[in-house]
Amino acid sequence: MAALTNIISKNLTVKPVQALLLFLLLVILLIIPMISGMTTITLFSRIFILAIFGMSYDILRGFTGIINLGHALFFGGATYIAGILFNRVGPTLDVLLLAIITAFVLSAIIAYIMGQFAFRGTGFSGVIACAMITLAFGEIVRHTAETLRDYTQGADGLTFRIPEMFQDRFMMYYYALIFLIVMTIVLRQFVRSPTGRVLQAIRDNEQRARFLGYDTKKYKLIALVVAGMASASAGIMFALLTRFANTELLTVQSTLNALLYTIVGGTGTLYGAIIGTGFVQIAQNSLLELRGIHEIFSRWLIFFGAIYVLVVLYMPKGIIGAFYQLHASWQKRKKHG
Repeated sequence: MAALTNIISKNLTVKPVQALLLFLLLVILLIIPMISGMTTITLFSRIFILAIFGMSYDILRGFTGIINLGHALFFGGATYIAGILFNRVGPTLDVLLLAIITAFVLSAIIAYIMGQFAFRGTGFSGVIACAMITLAFGEIVRHTAETLRDYTQGADGLTFRIPEMFQDRFMMYYYALIFLIVMTIVLRQFVRSPTGRVLQAIRDNEQRARFLGYDTKKYKLIALVVAGMASASAGIMFALLTRFANTELLTVQSTLNALLYTIVGGTGTLYGAIIGTGFVQIAQNSLLELRGIHEIFSRWLIFFGAIYVLVVLYMPKGIIGAFYQLHASWQKRKKHG
């Protein structure tokens, strides 16, 4: 415990004002279930879990410069692994542990194999090739899930029971919050590690990183494996929250959702994925609720698309990027009187 405290205090140092804001935010998040209905509790639990999915994608696109169009296979695959094991073996904590281990091992193996094919090229052509190859991997997994209906129920979806410990929605909120905090710390440590610095160098100029002696393919493989395992962990938690899995979780649209979270929040920031996920999920939920007010809101995707376009046009660096710009402008004005 003392060692963990030393690591956190050494690597997670914040300014007093930032510490106060984080404390207030944590207090607010802790009391939300006590003052909100079940719909809000479930919505925030969903945000906490999908934020990790978004952060895992940010490791690839934001910190390494990789475009992976099959990233959802790790998320949806882990959800299916948990659901199938719960149905076939039983909804116990031992089976949950087995599902976690299985999801991590398979994610690492698939990510390694995917990377061996996807990271052969360099430059712009290499980026396009990577996107197409990862898309193919994702579609192979999705098609396999639709074919193995005896296990996955195909497009109809797989329902399953979960361990009793996670059945209470109220407590599931706090489990999801703890999961978000822990994974944020872990992923933050990864991107700030020497390996993370090399990944950022590859993103900025892969050729220069190679000239400096770094095996860029090896580091990109590391990024893909870490991102895949982080995505799989989110998939396991998503299974515990929804108790349902279908092939929509494996589609390219699911991957594009993770991309959307990072773009709206701010790529290459890690925290932007959290803010982007919250913004997107709350916007979608609000527009869906407005369908009962007027028929025009039944076409809520049009309104959501308009919101997305406005965010991209006026905040090209995402919400966090816009905040940093405003903060820099304020500091500049303050400095010059």
